[in-house]
Amino acid sequence: MQILCMSSANPNQAAHGPRSFPRRFDGFHTRRAGLTRSLSCEDGAVAPALAILFATVMLAAAVAVEHNRIITEMGRDQRAVDAAVLAAADRLGMDDQESAGQAVALAFYAANRKPSTPSTLGDVTFDADTGEVSATTNTTWHATLLRSLEPWFPGAGQDRTLNKSATVSKGSGSVELALVLDNSGSMQGQYIEDLRTAASNLLATVFAGVDGTDRVKVGVIPFAASVNVGAVNKNASWIDGAGQAPTHFENVSESRTRFQLFEDLGTNWAGCVEARAAGLDVTDAEPVSGSTLFVPMFAVDEPGDAGSNSLGYTNSYLDDDGGTCEPYHRTCLNYSRRGKCTEWQVTRLPNAEAQARTCKYSGELPQYTAGPNAMCTTQPLLPLNSTKSEVEAAVTAMQANGNTNIKEGVAWGWRVLSPGAPFTEGREFGSEDNRKIMILMTDGENFLSSAGNHNKSIYAAQGYAAKGRLGTTYNASGYTSYLAARTRDACANAKAAGITIYTVAFRLENDPTTQALLRDCASDPDNAFTASDGSGLIQSFRNIGREISSLRISG
Repeated sequence: MQILCMSSANPNQAAHGPRSFPRRFDGFHTRRAGLTRSLSCEDGAVAPALAILFATVMLAAAVAVEHNRIITEMGRDQRAVDAAVLAAADRLGMDDQESAGQAVALAFYAANRKPSTPSTLGDVTFDADTGEVSATTNTTWHATLLRSLEPWFPGAGQDRTLNKSATVSKGSGSVELALVLDNSGSMQGQYIEDLRTAASNLLATVFAGVDGTDRVKVGVIPFAASVNVGAVNKNASWIDGAGQAPTHFENVSESRTRFQLFEDLGTNWAGCVEARAAGLDVTDAEPVSGSTLFVPMFAVDEPGDAGSNSLGYTNSYLDDDGGTCEPYHRTCLNYSRRGKCTEWQVTRLPNAEAQARTCKYSGELPQYTAGPNAMCTTQPLLPLNSTKSEVEAAVTAMQANGNTNIKEGVAWGWRVLSPGAPFTEGREFGSEDNRKIMILMTDGENFLSSAGNHNKSIYAAQGYAAKGRLGTTYNASGYTSYLAARTRDACANAKAAGITIYTVAFRLENDPTTQALLRDCASDPDNAFTASDGSGLIQSFRNIGREISSLRISG
């Protein structure tokens, strides 16, 4: 830059002689007659110009720096309020959404803000009817560099209030959800209570804003050694009431249907069905006839007198020669002096033959609590339902008892989500903007009790092991391995059909095999959750619920 300055000795010389030449300003000093001197009279115009230039440059630099600070501060504030409303959305629809939700929001906001920044989070608003959570921030921003320029630019350094807001709302589309929940005996006590709480919290999240609409439908499938499809379906076309399936009569000697045997006993069928044979146990093949139908479970009376396990059988609830059967022949071994028999020898039928008799059921009542509904221990499943209160009622009714058949839980979860029979509440696979989701939760491996008698196992959904539907290794370990392989098949088939599977491994820290099974079942590694205690179980379901709800930040 060059600045022209006239000599102050004689202003008129500028027009009359050689002294009127301009001199070049070079830096902050100029040279004349070999001497260095400070700018004088003609330099008076330079100093203000320099001051203005300097101030302008400083202002521009300060504005740039402060602008970057504001952008950074607003970004930090937005991330903090986003985190706050997302966290608070976990409580949306719950009874304590106003109190607990507000506390969670404040905690998350504070954790994501710098302690030195004067900022507050306004009231968090919850609207369960619309499925939205909103919040607004108030942050006081202090200028630094601009404050030093106040003498030249009054007001430049004033504090400013920054406001950011966020709203979490439901995503679009619809969801069909199957809760496949372990209700086996190991879930008794506090564990089933924790599961009820976890499932209820999830329901509050997924139903918020859509309760009673077709946006969300939820089914509940409790499983243990079998799955209860509901006694109300006794006359459904997909139930094998007439004995069409090859396995229908495999435990009896006469072609007397299972429902006829229930009638003989004056006992109602509880609603459980056996797993289909011939590989159909891991499919959603339409039940139309023969092997594709579902056979009602009927636990036959095992050998021995009612209530006795002296022969090694655990479900003897009738006398083997009761009903209309011909009584066993008895031979007296000892008589008293008066001729009264004091000791008898009973000539029994072989155990397998005694078990298969149907005459013993006629007109008799089970004298043992398990009886013909043995291992049908769960509450009936709930098909897809769009009313939160009805789904919650099914969750509340859950009770824990019995062995574990994870494969049956998965298979029936799939059938509940499917649009075809047995349950037809689901949309067609591939329907636009509709998601089919299964949550599989268990606290243990597949397990069926073995038995050291001709049945090789207790009776459950797979029938007796001796009939060949549990592999050929006749012990508990063999049954576990067989069912694990079938569980993988069921999961793979359900996923191939278009179902997204989440899994929750509950209290399985010491069971890496079952953890691996659940990871394989999950649609994605991120969909496989673990929980070591009740709090972890509740949090896992809460996290899944938020993902299912497709909560999105808007605003």
